[in-house]
Amino acid sequence: MLTGATGFVGSHLLRGLLEDGHAVCVVKRSFSDPWRVEKLLLGCVVYDLDKTGTAKILKDTPVDCIVHCATHYVRDNREYQKNIDSNLLFPLELLGRAKEHGVKYFINTATFFEDQLDGRKDFNSAVYSHSYVLSKAQFAQWGELLALEGGSAFISLKLHHVYGGMDNGGKFIPYVLRQCRGNVPSLALSVGTQQRDFIHVSDVVAAYRAVISHLERHGAAGYRTYEVGTGRARSIKEFVGLIHRAVGSTTRLEWGALPMGKGELMYSRADNSALRELGWEPGIVEDAEIEKIFRGGVFRYRQINTMGYHRERWCA
Repeated sequence: MLTGATGFVGSHLLRGLLEDGHAVCVVKRSFSDPWRVEKLLLGCVVYDLDKTGTAKILKDTPVDCIVHCATHYVRDNREYQKNIDSNLLFPLELLGRAKEHGVKYFINTATFFEDQLDGRKDFNSAVYSHSYVLSKAQFAQWGELLALEGGSAFISLKLHHVYGGMDNGGKFIPYVLRQCRGNVPSLALSVGTQQRDFIHVSDVVAAYRAVISHLERHGAAGYRTYEVGTGRARSIKEFVGLIHRAVGSTTRLEWGALPMGKGELMYSRADNSALRELGWEPGIVEDAEIEKIFRGGVFRYRQINTMGYHRERWCA
């Protein structure tokens, strides 16, 4: 079972799972936009969660493994209730149903931003997108607890900064790419000293596939986290420079024109040693490989205009 199949990472993963010969049950909302996966859904069992509850879905379609990619993400903490509902309460219900119906494995999608919460003593300090990060971290903690109490084996994949085709047009990398490809006169940015582990979505999908192919390692219960990243930290300034150079942009990058985001995580790098033990390794790491992606790859994403209509955009 795959949740979040209509989203960025989930859509790429759905293709990979089908290529591996898995029978996939997709759980989505009836109002989800399936533009990324319309043809792929023809080869799946598909349920609309708002029409059919999780208990009936698991009763009608027994599954061995649930891969949970669905999430609600906004930077505005005022939407905390949506974060709680989507990132904590829904997956908790799904995890409970999994135990009831004997699902052996539950693979969770976590975020590297959860590292902001580790060892925090000053609760007055800012945390980037706090309600989103907190809801994701709390679910992972519940997953660990329930796994140790005899539920499904809980495997958490902590994704670092993912980029690639079919991403949401409003996110940072697609936005920068669009501006650079369009050769806008100038692009205002923060100082760009934040360091991230940027990983291409194809390498992320390969990580899920590696974990799934070694599920027997986790037994019938237990808890395990895999960090999904290249193992190399780059500054935002460096990575944007790669994009700028790859597309031959004339846009003037105005570093420091914007203030640093509130609660920015200044350094993050994946320890991917556990994944490497499964035979996985990232394929897109070096500058030339990344530039080739942006120079020659076709990035498809969906924008929503001010009238609310959807339209597809393509950019290399």
